[in-house]
Amino acid sequence: MTRTWLAPLLALALTALPALAAIPPAEVEAEVARAAEACRAMGGRPGTVAMLAVDDLNGDGGEDWVLDFAKMDCAGAPHPFCGSGGCSLQIYFWAGGGRWSLVLDELVQAYRFTGSGTARRLRVKLGGSACGRVNAASCDRTYRLERARVVPAR
Repeated sequence: MTRTWLAPLLALALTALPALAAIPPAEVEAEVARAAEACRAMGGRPGTVAMLAVDDLNGDGGEDWVLDFAKMDCAGAPHPFCGSGGCSLQIYFWAGGGRWSLVLDELVQAYRFTGSGTARRLRVKLGGSACGRVNAASCDRTYRLERARVVPAR
């Protein structure tokens, strides 16, 4: 019996692994721990793995981190980071060496990244209170992902 099928199958399995192969930096781990503690303080059981994603968002070759609090599970308690205006979304850009900077901390109802490399953008749907309306009347905003910051697109 030959095993020529094993190598391609193994390669396919390895490419299907989630993007969370990297170890979160201390700044990100501290936020995840804070979120878990807030859930526990409300009597819940936190699940935080799904809230983390790593990608090169600004095209500088470094690992940037997204903390999507909407993907946090707080079983048995109300979600401590979500409300009628949306859920917390944090983005940390790699700042070189072993440092990351918080470049976005926003309540969003939905988001998506568009473009690639240095032309990447972030489109968010915000609760209306962020736009001078009631939360039910949401609004959209687009940000440019620059090397060291996230800025509103014009």
